[in-house]
Amino acid sequence: MVAGRRIRFSAALAVVVLSLTGFSSGHGKHGSGGHGCSSGKSHSSSNDSNSNSSSGSSKNKQSGAPAHATVVSCAGSGRPLAELQVTSDLDTERNVDVPVTFEGKAGTVDQMTVRVTLKPRETRKVPVPMANPGKVGDVQRCQVGKIT
Repeated sequence: MVAGRRIRFSAALAVVVLSLTGFSSGHGKHGSGGHGCSSGKSHSSSNDSNSNSSSGSSKNKQSGAPAHATVVSCAGSGRPLAELQVTSDLDTERNVDVPVTFEGKAGTVDQMTVRVTLKPRETRKVPVPMANPGKVGDVQRCQVGKIT
């Protein structure tokens, strides 16, 4: 009978986990800005990237991060800065450090970290200037690092 209890416990645990994460029948569907979860706050970016011509960016889970960010625009065409959209995942005001890597064909062209003060659950657009603006012509994409 122990095996039957384990199966029932495992099934109940799976239902609880799915309901807490917002994935149940009819939920978890992408569309109209949905993130596939009920809170919309579980996605963070540790590897957000963006080319000069695109404004979209994929999001990857960053467990325990105080905020997440997406690249709105990347440096290029003589414009030596990236623009990010940074969102707090906390219920308290906090300073967060957001690192950005400016990448080119041969790898890293430049790096910069900006400190942003975010109110609880606030979303802001933040400019990130290149440390070496003379290298703007080599930039092909921008990458957001681990937010601390």
